[in-house]
Amino acid sequence: MSIAHLNGDHLAERRPYVSVSAKASLLDSLKGWCSRRETTLLVLLLALTLVRGMIYVAVIPPWQVPDEPYHFSSAWLPLLPPAPDTDTAWRTLQTEIASSMVRLRFWDYTVFEQAPQDLQEENARLKDIVATRRPAAPRAFTYYILALALRLVQHRDIVFQLYWARLCSVLVNLGIVVLAVWVGRIMFRGDPFGSWLLPLLIVFHPQHTFILAGVNDGVMAELFASTAVLAMIAIIFRGLHWTWFVLGTVCAALATAAKLPATFLVPVLALLIAVPVWQRLPTRWKWIGVTLGLAAIVGIVLGVPRVSGQIRIFQVYLNRVGLEAFLTSMINNSFHRGFLWAFRSWWAFLGWESLPASDGWVWSLLIMTGAAVLGWIRFIWHHMGNKSSTPEAIPLWRTFWVFILMLVVLGLLVTLKGATANKDMFVGRYFFVAILPITGLLVIGWREIVPRRWHWEALAAFGAFFFVFDTAILLVHALPFFYPLWR
Repeated sequence: MSIAHLNGDHLAERRPYVSVSAKASLLDSLKGWCSRRETTLLVLLLALTLVRGMIYVAVIPPWQVPDEPYHFSSAWLPLLPPAPDTDTAWRTLQTEIASSMVRLRFWDYTVFEQAPQDLQEENARLKDIVATRRPAAPRAFTYYILALALRLVQHRDIVFQLYWARLCSVLVNLGIVVLAVWVGRIMFRGDPFGSWLLPLLIVFHPQHTFILAGVNDGVMAELFASTAVLAMIAIIFRGLHWTWFVLGTVCAALATAAKLPATFLVPVLALLIAVPVWQRLPTRWKWIGVTLGLAAIVGIVLGVPRVSGQIRIFQVYLNRVGLEAFLTSMINNSFHRGFLWAFRSWWAFLGWESLPASDGWVWSLLIMTGAAVLGWIRFIWHHMGNKSSTPEAIPLWRTFWVFILMLVVLGLLVTLKGATANKDMFVGRYFFVAILPITGLLVIGWREIVPRRWHWEALAAFGAFFFVFDTAILLVHALPFFYPLWR
């Protein structure tokens, strides 16, 4: 099969084709249709994302997405009336949330707290929730955005409002999928395997769909972080341009303000911009540019309250326990629950960490991840041996190492947070701000070990596997867990 055939160039002069088998003819017809209908495929992908998101919204009972009551209450803070009625309205809101949790038997599906056994325990649980202290303000600006959506339905039933907020999260996920398609097209130009597998990994990712079908502060953070990653990829492949520079800087700052783990974008973006600027500037201006760049990084870090506040917490912690105890805490708390637990929580660990995927699926995904690692080794070997160092391969080579750097910085930030909080923070959902770098690395590895002439077949095989995986998590795990009659 020629490169022209893979790119769909043969369609301009289509000749009668006689296949030796009906299967080959069907596959070739599908290739030709996909090459001509990329916009249609994008629409179908978005429709599939929307339908799957709505299914998760409907299937997952209210408040069963991690920390959903807290995030929903935080989004309600801007809607509370001014003093002196603020505290009364807050207690009313907490009473409605607590009543719905009791009515919907929220604690029957959690592993961290036993369900109330009688009316007395239910009343005690209600009092505890109603007595929740009202924060002075939301901890991130993204709650104000969600409050704008809730304002439209603030006089409806509390559960209806929750489903409305969940729908908003699903709509944001559509934007993330569009960004994934865009990144795939830039990174893997003319290769359907890479350009379409990258967004498919997000569409058929059960844990990602589950989290983004709930109410949490990571939804908007992931959208801004993915946009910043898109800007970085464009800088690598298309060169430094002021539009990508501004887009990347603004979105990295917004993502960092929305969720602390997104801070990993700041040093990587700074390095990505500094290298070409250093190469272009005259000698006398180089150090001035470096100084201004460092000042910009410090400005972003100190100007974002969540980051500056976390730095102060870290300073207090380090002064209190000392360097040796801090390093010990970093070692002991990282992966405290084991690598397999963290790996499982990335792919499928629904509920409040109460519904893990089965071991069979985990080992299958581990084998596939191992295959991607082998692909990375081959990718590095080929490039170091100058076997693929063509002008087209160099941007992908740089992107590979930028993605690696992003995950190293993110892992370091999560480790530091775990040390100060004295708990294991290696939980899958905290890494969704880096969904594009992670899926991009997987696709680069798999693409390297799949022969080019089999890319269409491999795309179909990978897509089918993840579709079955996602469907099995929903039908075999989620539904029987939340709806016993389904068993």
